[in-house]
Amino acid sequence: MSAAAAFWTLIVLLAAGTFLMRSIPLWLHGRSLMPRWIDRFLRYVPAAALTALIVPGALYVRSNGDYEFAPERIVAAGVALLIALRTRSVVATMLGGMAVLWVGQILL
Repeated sequence: MSAAAAFWTLIVLLAAGTFLMRSIPLWLHGRSLMPRWIDRFLRYVPAAALTALIVPGALYVRSNGDYEFAPERIVAAGVALLIALRTRSVVATMLGGMAVLWVGQILL
């Protein structure tokens, strides 16, 4: 087998493997019953993933290759959290958080 054929065979096999790994859970969704403990566990995955994405950016900012503490981001994140809990509105939360962040960046 030539090097080009081996390369393309490898690409096709890896693509098929990736497709199967990602699509099998979608095919099985709703067709098989999961144990209750898995359902309880999976219920918290979106909140945990969102928290893992937001918290580092709300605490620190990277400048000149170093991470620095960002107090204006912490204040903006806290205000956004309070707005979210009070209004349950995504738009109000984003607008309020951005406004507080911009004011904080100007003042600090």
